[in-house]
Amino acid sequence: MDRTTQLGGNRPPDGTRGFSVADGLTGLRRAMTLCGMSISAFGRSLAVSGAIWLVGPGLGVVPRAMEGVRNLAARRREVALRWSGVEIPGPPGPLPAVPEGASGAAARYRWIMSDPQTRREWVWVLVDPLAGAFLAFLPIALVLSGVWGIFLAFFGVPLSAEWDGLWYQFIPVEGRATAVLAGVLGVLQLPLALWAAPRAVRRHALYTRSMLAPSESELMAGRIRHLATTRSDAVDTQMAEIRRIERDLHDGAQARLVAMGMTLDAAEHLLESDPEAVRALLAEARESSSKALEELRDLVRGIHPPVLADRGLTDAVRALAMVCPVRTEVRVDLPGRPEMPVESAAYFAISEILTNVAKHSGADRARIDIRYAHGTLRVTVTDDGHGGADASRGSGLRGIERRLATFDGVLAVHSPANGPTTVTMELPCVLPSPKTTSS
Repeated sequence: MDRTTQLGGNRPPDGTRGFSVADGLTGLRRAMTLCGMSISAFGRSLAVSGAIWLVGPGLGVVPRAMEGVRNLAARRREVALRWSGVEIPGPPGPLPAVPEGASGAAARYRWIMSDPQTRREWVWVLVDPLAGAFLAFLPIALVLSGVWGIFLAFFGVPLSAEWDGLWYQFIPVEGRATAVLAGVLGVLQLPLALWAAPRAVRRHALYTRSMLAPSESELMAGRIRHLATTRSDAVDTQMAEIRRIERDLHDGAQARLVAMGMTLDAAEHLLESDPEAVRALLAEARESSSKALEELRDLVRGIHPPVLADRGLTDAVRALAMVCPVRTEVRVDLPGRPEMPVESAAYFAISEILTNVAKHSGADRARIDIRYAHGTLRVTVTDDGHGGADASRGSGLRGIERRLATFDGVLAVHSPANGPTTVTMELPCVLPSPKTTSS
């Protein structure tokens, strides 16, 4: 999915709650992990800096090095959201295109600085090994300092005499009294470290957001580009739908109506000379009119099914499940009916997915779960088939993506080999009715 939605779950320790030993230990472990991740960013910074000053024509490996930085930033966003509840918006667009004919360190530097997000990620990977590691190391330093104080309480006096004096912070360890004082201060620093660890993890997430989050103008520009793309896709989809309707009318109902007119014309000419032939022609015309009416109903049903218009998304999806060759369970929990365009988009997306399940998955069972939370209609379709579905290789899933993108919706597919396959769709919408329907 292009975005992450948290619906419930345990609230991560974020430094706003009271003291908890469990949260403190978890925070210490996470602080150590973040410290290692920040230090590891030093390798990425060396890779990018080396690629900039690499001797040779063209931009060389700079785009690949920055792609690694972007992946590292994506992992850091995920960690900040999962551990601290801090959501960091992703880049508003892909890496900029590499200009043709550019060469030299200056061209590589200009390529990085030309895009605000690329420039921001480069600065972040340079700063993070120092600033990020420092923030994450603070609670660890408190633990090490506390352990050092406790060590001096037991072994400080003889070691001080042997090493010509030892210090614990501002206290010279010169005898038993100062050694005990160092031990007391060391013991007090251990709970302080547990208290500070979750807060340091959250501060690290906030620092990462300040370094990586796009500005409002960049997000707006990305939003405009997204809307322009989805509007173009919506227009293309609408034109394709119009052409399909015209083709179905021309090849189906229109042809039958023309044939029926010719049959009636022949019956008119034979009305007095051959009544039996007229009777047969009228029967043929009646059959043609029935088939034309059936085709028109199928066409209307393909545009907007009557059950969807009359009964809503819940009953329309139940009707899809009843005719699906794969045994399908439907669970719906909606506080009302979505707007008609959103309902239609969700219905046809579910219909397309069920068709894929029946044709390609080899599944025995499927489940549809439709829920509404936080202003989002969330649809999950799961099957126990052999898996392997890929939106990048399937025209059907790509079509669903384009349909949902028109409403600012997203599609996520999780389909490992040997299954199961889970397709999740999210559509922003508002449900005004307080009533709840469940199935």
